[in-house]
Amino acid sequence: MNDILIIFFPFLFLIFFMALRMPVGFALIISSILELAITGKLFFFHEVPTILYSSIGHFTFLAIPFFILSAELLSGGKVIDLLFELVSVFLRRVPGGLGVVTIMVSMMLSSIQGSSAATAAALGKIGTEGMAKEGYDKGFAASLIAASGGLAIMIPPSIAMIIYGTLSDTSIGKLFYGGIIPGIIIGTALIAYVVLIAHKHKYGIEHPKVGWKQRILLIFNALPLMFFPFIVLFGFYTGKFTATEIGTISVFYSAFIGIAVYKTINLKNIFHIIERSTKVTVSIFIIIAGAILFQHVLVLSGFLNILLDVIRNASLTPFEFLILVSAVLYFLGMFMEGVALNVLTTPIVAPIAMSLGINPVHYGIILVLNIEIALISPPVGLNLFVLSAVTDIPPEDMYKAVWPILLILISCLILLIAFPQLTLFLPNLLIPKHL
Repeated sequence: MNDILIIFFPFLFLIFFMALRMPVGFALIISSILELAITGKLFFFHEVPTILYSSIGHFTFLAIPFFILSAELLSGGKVIDLLFELVSVFLRRVPGGLGVVTIMVSMMLSSIQGSSAATAAALGKIGTEGMAKEGYDKGFAASLIAASGGLAIMIPPSIAMIIYGTLSDTSIGKLFYGGIIPGIIIGTALIAYVVLIAHKHKYGIEHPKVGWKQRILLIFNALPLMFFPFIVLFGFYTGKFTATEIGTISVFYSAFIGIAVYKTINLKNIFHIIERSTKVTVSIFIIIAGAILFQHVLVLSGFLNILLDVIRNASLTPFEFLILVSAVLYFLGMFMEGVALNVLTTPIVAPIAMSLGINPVHYGIILVLNIEIALISPPVGLNLFVLSAVTDIPPEDMYKAVWPILLILISCLILLIAFPQLTLFLPNLLIPKHL
């Protein structure tokens, strides 16, 4: 059999199973096993259970279920309503009105949720219905929320950064701080776009003024929620806590304010909250295990050696390398889920990036932004389908509206590639050098 064809068999199998809508984690595992069977590498079969088990046994990965549970504890409708009301009294009278409010709420919610899909789902119905009442096109509104939901993996705490940091042995604290300025840049760019579109199409309605007494009361009510991201960032700033320990603290804090302050948690829904967070955690861990097994199979097939030789012979500059990698990630992201894209590419690409002198924190943020772009890229675009499920707006209605937003995110990506200090300034300033 042709050796080149054999090398690409794992990808062919993976594309086939994903076309059949098989869950990504299982598609990765089965593709890997089929590649081993076809190429006669039966000696490796006894290693498969060990790889699957050890791949999720890293201590830092324990932070993932804690941050997921913490987000679920704070994802009640009352919390979303409170954030919308708080931001609305300050911003709903500006050009772009509710569109600007929705993006700002998404940025605030991203600081307590590490999952883009969860953020997009939480904002989906209330955001699109509110914007539709103010005249916004529903496809545009849903696309905007899908894109702003992607900020949850850029603004800390970020599950995508925890996965990348663990696999590449990069400081998660530095990654979290590294995502703050890019997150603000992306959020600001989306707000500017909404203001421009709202002005062009005359979206929005006149809202009455709100007194400062009500504004101060809303700020006071939201203080316990707004304090959450500072707990996470302060833990990394001191350098005395691991990501898993900070995740544990965030669960206790979220449970406290959910029970005692906002009263969104009770005996009736606590088991449902745990069930939801468990399902999300298991699905992520299956993808991680499958992707790491797939990566081992790529090593055995010789694919990685060929890839390394091609890159070395090309003599790329760091800027050219990151542009090339971003193009590849964009293509893969059109068909692959974000967690799989992260786990599958990080062990392969991160070492190459570091060998070219690219800071691992900088590459990590570039990877995360590429995943954010993948989340709204047709035809798969996970966040588009999340919004469709929540709002009953067909994905096809979002495809036309999402392209300008994709161009905005790609422009931000090029900006971050060209100016690494936008990513590295805060980590270098605030995180102890030994971390």
